[in-house]
Amino acid sequence: MKLDTDSIKIINFFEKYTKVHAVDCIVEPASIIFVVEEGMAGKAIGKKGLTINELEKKFNKKIKIFEWSDSLEKFVSNLAPQAKSVKLEEIKGKQILLIGVDGSKRGLLIGKGGTNINRIKAIVKRYHNIDEIKLQQ
Repeated sequence: MKLDTDSIKIINFFEKYTKVHAVDCIVEPASIIFVVEEGMAGKAIGKKGLTINELEKKFNKKIKIFEWSDSLEKFVSNLAPQAKSVKLEEIKGKQILLIGVDGSKRGLLIGKGGTNINRIKAIVKRYHNIDEIKLQQ
């Protein structure tokens, strides 16, 4: 994974402002996603969300913060807290990530126009060789 100059500048600013190491940064048109070290999301968000609110004002974008994990299952659970189960299966030579979710939370996981599930797919594919993500009940 390679970061461009703008992403490196954003990460440097984020780290100086929050005092939290960012593992990755993904800049989207309306938001910036930071992946931080495990256990550090609360510190990055700040007391009562103060730090994240200030960052949103400075960048003029929504800020999303997720915690990194070496475990694929834990990492996906951090990205999708609605998931009740996460497992990786190989089907016909393809790596399929199966995310179990209750029917009542399925829409929340998918997001408006598929934004949440597409974000999860993009982030997971940056770190793991996943061909497809499927939701199951």
